[in-house]
Amino acid sequence: MATITLLSCTDDVVTLTLDDATGLAAGEHVHIYGTGYSKIDGHHNLVSVDLGTDKVTYTVNNQDDVEEFAPANAVLVAQVTWITTEDVELFVGQVEAGTDDADYLELCTDAANDWAFHRREAAGYTDSPTVAPGSAAKQGTVLYAGALFREKGSVDSFQSFEAMPTTGPIGSMGQIMRLLGIGRARIG
Repeated sequence: MATITLLSCTDDVVTLTLDDATGLAAGEHVHIYGTGYSKIDGHHNLVSVDLGTDKVTYTVNNQDDVEEFAPANAVLVAQVTWITTEDVELFVGQVEAGTDDADYLELCTDAANDWAFHRREAAGYTDSPTVAPGSAAKQGTVLYAGALFREKGSVDSFQSFEAMPTTGPIGSMGQIMRLLGIGRARIG
């Protein structure tokens, strides 16, 4: 997460000066929050990143020009895009578009991407937020997103409609952690 120190928009090109642009790359998907402009806030793909000046740019449609100013509490958050909702749908089954389930699947996918990236980062890996580090890590992220989705409406695990309580699936989290290469001693 980076704090936006300056913001301007000219000819539908938004320029942000960040407190630190390290780790960002052109083409990366980011979330912008707190600028006060609905078209500037939201999901965007970076067009350029200048690490020397900590400036990034992206385009918006039909935004009036905005003179450079310092937004009070605006931030840029890089979005991890290792898996897509389509990847998770392949695992959990088709989800009808335009439903609450489709919206929830998108939230689970975003959460799983973020969780997997940061767990691997804590384990000492340096991964790109835009490309999964391998098919095992991608599959682990899909499994985690699917587990989150299947827990919808449940207190603590997969839903069950049995009269007698049953033990939840054992081993899912262990498999996910193995695929992501985490839960072991930190690499050096």
